[in-house]
Amino acid sequence: MLKKISFLILIILMCFAQDMKSQCVVENFAFQSGEKLVFRGYYNWGFIWVAAGEVELSVKTDQFQNKEVFKIKGEGKNAKAFDWFFKLRDTLSCYADAKTLAPLYFDRRTHEAKYDAHHEYWFDYKSNQIRSQIQKRDKPVKLDTLKNKPCTFDILSVAYYVRNLDFSKYKKGDKIPISMLIDNEIHSLYIRYRGLETIKANSGERFECLKFSPLLVEGTMFKGGEDMTVWLSNDDNRIPIMVEAKVLVGSVKGILESYDGLRNTKNSFFKSNKGNLDIAE
Repeated sequence: MLKKISFLILIILMCFAQDMKSQCVVENFAFQSGEKLVFRGYYNWGFIWVAAGEVELSVKTDQFQNKEVFKIKGEGKNAKAFDWFFKLRDTLSCYADAKTLAPLYFDRRTHEAKYDAHHEYWFDYKSNQIRSQIQKRDKPVKLDTLKNKPCTFDILSVAYYVRNLDFSKYKKGDKIPISMLIDNEIHSLYIRYRGLETIKANSGERFECLKFSPLLVEGTMFKGGEDMTVWLSNDDNRIPIMVEAKVLVGSVKGILESYDGLRNTKNSFFKSNKGNLDIAE
């Protein structure tokens, strides 16, 4: 059960190439160095939502391969009450070009009970390749080289790219293509724009959100298809407010709990760059 929950907590980091020259290049207006978002994860098996874990997303500027980059980091862990049963501590990090948001390096460290895995990927745009280095449990390190596809993102950098898309160009029901690197494979996926929807906090605050569903890859967690829904604040910060998904058994949900270091307070629902939210489960 908790293995499924951990995947949601990480997928929140979304609560979702060739030289990045054309439609992949976006002007970053939504986030800045110093931003930190904290989400609470819940699992539903039947009719009760149970608090299951937490994820923290952070951004800071850095240098990588003589380029100015955003270092984006996501740390997920299950609730301490579950440690005796299934201890989970997962970390994702990536370096994305500060101008284009193109990923340059992605690192995923998975620690789930007795299972450990370390995935590393280097994006080489000159040779149009992605080099990978993967080690699972005590098995030998596996090296591989993948042919890159246009506008390919890892599961962390894609979330910050999507936050900067111009959704005004799309109509309800439109598909927005996304190329994703997942577990040493490149998948041609999409997000389906589902229009606007308002989410209400327990305080009475209302947040108009951009609602969309990403196409999921079939695997041990999901059946595949569009069984996940993401709500982004429809302001200049484009914060993920909530993520909800069906899994093979039950449902999972991630809700924004606190925020710090927001880039925008004008043209925003958030009049301070730091605060807490109380969204009903």
